[in-house]
Amino acid sequence: MLAILLAGSAGPLGASTGAATAESADGQAVPDETIPEIIVYGERLFPDVQPERSLDEEAIESYGVGTIDELIANLQAEVGNDEDAPLLIVNGERLNDLSEIGEFPVEVLRNVQVLPRGSAVRLGGKSGQRVVSLALKKQVRTVTVSGSQKLATDGNWNATEGETIFTHIRGNTRANIGIRGRDEDRLLESDRGIVQPDPFLPYAAGGNVVGYPFIGGEIDPALSAIAGQIVTVTPVPAGASPTLAGFAANANVPAVTGLGRFRTLRPDSANYEFNGTANTRLAPWLTANAAVRVGRTTTDGIRGLASGLFVLPFDNPASPFSRDVGLLYYGDPLHYRGRRSGGDFNLTFNGTFGRWIGNLNARHSYSRDLSTNDVLVQSGAIPIADGTNPFAGAPALALTSSQASSRLRNSAAQASFTGPLATLPAGTVTATIEGRLASYRLRAKSSFLPGGSAATFNRNEQSVRGALDIPLTSSGGFLKQAGNTSATVEIGRTHFSDVGSLDRYALGLTWEPVAALRLRASIEQANGPPSAQILANPVIITPESRVFDPLTGETVDVTQITGGNPDLFAEKVRIKRLGALLRAVPRLNLQFNAEYTDTDRRNFVSALPEASAAVMLAFPDRFIRDANGVLTAIDLRPVNFDSEREKRFRWGFNLNTKLTNPPPPKNAEARKAPTLLQVSANHTVILSDEIRIRPGIDPVDLLGGGAIGIAGGRVRHQIDGTAAVTAGGLGARVGLLYRGASSLDTRIGGVSDSIRFSPLTIVNLRVYADARRFLKAQKWARGLRLSVDVVNLFNDRQRVRDSQGGVPLQYQPGYRDPLGRTIEFEIRKVF
Repeated sequence: MLAILLAGSAGPLGASTGAATAESADGQAVPDETIPEIIVYGERLFPDVQPERSLDEEAIESYGVGTIDELIANLQAEVGNDEDAPLLIVNGERLNDLSEIGEFPVEVLRNVQVLPRGSAVRLGGKSGQRVVSLALKKQVRTVTVSGSQKLATDGNWNATEGETIFTHIRGNTRANIGIRGRDEDRLLESDRGIVQPDPFLPYAAGGNVVGYPFIGGEIDPALSAIAGQIVTVTPVPAGASPTLAGFAANANVPAVTGLGRFRTLRPDSANYEFNGTANTRLAPWLTANAAVRVGRTTTDGIRGLASGLFVLPFDNPASPFSRDVGLLYYGDPLHYRGRRSGGDFNLTFNGTFGRWIGNLNARHSYSRDLSTNDVLVQSGAIPIADGTNPFAGAPALALTSSQASSRLRNSAAQASFTGPLATLPAGTVTATIEGRLASYRLRAKSSFLPGGSAATFNRNEQSVRGALDIPLTSSGGFLKQAGNTSATVEIGRTHFSDVGSLDRYALGLTWEPVAALRLRASIEQANGPPSAQILANPVIITPESRVFDPLTGETVDVTQITGGNPDLFAEKVRIKRLGALLRAVPRLNLQFNAEYTDTDRRNFVSALPEASAAVMLAFPDRFIRDANGVLTAIDLRPVNFDSEREKRFRWGFNLNTKLTNPPPPKNAEARKAPTLLQVSANHTVILSDEIRIRPGIDPVDLLGGGAIGIAGGRVRHQIDGTAAVTAGGLGARVGLLYRGASSLDTRIGGVSDSIRFSPLTIVNLRVYADARRFLKAQKWARGLRLSVDVVNLFNDRQRVRDSQGGVPLQYQPGYRDPLGRTIEFEIRKVF
């Protein structure tokens, strides 16, 4: 009976009844004589759980997205992004990864339901997980082709994307193949009018002359006499044989090269991906699902120009000077390039053994990353060779490329069994037992350090987990006056070969005194080591990285060090939650939700933020300064922060209702006739958020001006909302993101100051139209959809000001949001 229930097309929330039908590309039901009529009767897997979201085909269409993974991303943003991804079930059967279904077009869906937090335990998931249930159409055979062009209205940037998807569904057999490509243009700092900081030395593409060895001192008394003033810098004049008079013509007015044309805000990038998935029933009690994905991404950007100080001896035949001088030249652009390739293979078996459900998953993934940075071969003062005329052509600056690469391989196998353990007066206790084996191997190489470096990191894992879903009272039976009450218990242990054994536990209590109200309290604690990449990634040294120094108030170009840190400790996270869900007006599907979360993190791992006064004072060895106190290098490799304690409250509502009430639909076109209104809004209030960077140091209040990065302190208020209206193949969806004000404390010259970040409101708009709505008689218009997606409709950017009203260079609007408003035009055809 359980096997039949799992195969039912109505999904896990209800029984499947009715005659079998096939469906055309646009979802219109047509009789299919090859599929026998089947009527299934059975119990619901979730008879006492009502969904947080329930979407039919019209509601799914209102999101205007093309694939299932895009739809789920939108739903997660509405209900609140969780640390644990939702548990996915398709036609009642569990999937272990979104890749097994995510690339299917949304046209294959009959309905989608999102179940509240805590519901996943009954199907073998974790205590804090939600469930996303997808019910597919019985028969679909389509080819979906889409192409889009995205551009920034401020100009100088666009992206092109194309995708083709082949889909076949027939009962429990389904297959999907997708090919996707995306290409993005480079965006330069000059394209957004970025004001450049003054260079530490007056380098220029055409060259400048300065005193040597005392840069900033007088170049040559003879030159000063001709110019009538002491000359400390002068540009190199044109010609292969310049005279002192030629150098005096522009004395103390150095040549300037705008670096904005040689620095990228966003690099060139290209991404290509192939994915395929297939599912079939091997036996009445067993199904299999296989998924494969391979992809490649490349990037190419610029971080300015190579710069060099050349020493021209006074006795060089080309020199008109009576003493040695310095020549400051810019050379070729400094490129940084990245390449990532990889893929994964995922195989899942779902079986039924009496009243128990079994799930076996095997997964293998690999990735290869290669980073290349152009660096100067020589440093310091470079002598001009005897007999060489530097004015006949700019001296060459020799560049080489330093590389860092990593190869990661990950293999894992997981088996779980879920089923009835015992019967209590209020119902059946559901138990889950799960075991997992995994191995990681990361090989890293880097040529950025002298002599190069190479290392191999290996980790093996063995884990076991058990969970119980225990009914305590039942509205239809035991202590029915108390409504439905249930408890969840979860405990697990994982042994890591490099760390040892770490534990996890979770407890939850759910109470529904009436059908309209659901209350849940939970506590969970998990201990885990940093990932293999965080521990063992290769060292990368990037010159000319632009950062803000909160101790001086200056924006400077420094040498930046990134990579892994093998000396990190395991972190511990404890999360306490109280949540409520109220169903207020059934005809509007109006729901109110509220959740309080208290998160306590110990030894939490984070890449060292670029700059904040607190971080610089806590990790002085990571921020290197010269004799004048100018920041010259920063080491951003990850560290353990001592602790963080955050308390937040999130509340909101959503409704989903039809504004018209037409007669029951007879086909797909009739289903699209009603006018559907969807509204969702959530307000998050951060009640407190403090970080203790190191033991013995006062905590940093992120709501009171403290910060651990250049983005500023924590935003106390955040609002996210969407509203959509759809009817008859036409739709519009508006999204709202509001982020409140924040601040960043600085200590410029030993004096405390504060940088203010203004509130930010972003409005997004997505509209679409089915061509069939306007061209009903044209067959070619069937399945054709045109859409326009506008991000940041009003081109709003956050404003950042210091106490004097000025804008620090690192906080210019072009840095905060390089693209600004973007418009994407998409054409999509389902054949």
